[in-house]
Amino acid sequence: METSYEDFEPSCKWRRDQNCDKLEVHLSGFRGQQLKVEIHSSGILEISGERLMDEGKSKRIISRFRKEFPISEDYQRTQIHAKFYNGILHLVMPKEIVPTISSPAGGGGDEDNDGKASSSGTSYLTCLMKLNKNIALDIMILAISLAIVVAYVKKYCQCSSLE
Repeated sequence: METSYEDFEPSCKWRRDQNCDKLEVHLSGFRGQQLKVEIHSSGILEISGERLMDEGKSKRIISRFRKEFPISEDYQRTQIHAKFYNGILHLVMPKEIVPTISSPAGGGGDEDNDGKASSSGTSYLTCLMKLNKNIALDIMILAISLAIVVAYVKKYCQCSSLE
């Protein structure tokens, strides 16, 4: 039996937000098990799929596509996920949270002007945890450096007050 392939280019729609980017790939007529989504170590997101269009006695026709997108380092690659429903493949690509320091003049950043907690509270806590790790590391480096300096001074300087 002869097989022929019809390649096509699916319609794609990007929506970019502050916390994540979303990609919609329109794939009418496909089922989820006919689709494949992969993230390669080279930073390429590959979406592909094949489905049987027509099968006769001597020939079958398969519709297929393949799309590749470079994935930015800004994304949390292990958190990228896809769902397929109503003929649309939905990919959500959360962005890395970059810690920023804001002034406490606006109420600390956890509340809106009306006093209610904002949805940025979670990202604020994540940033704070990352900052605390960096601060702890800086303190350890300073303590070790200080111990080295004190040991050097005790050994090579004629300072009687350090003993």
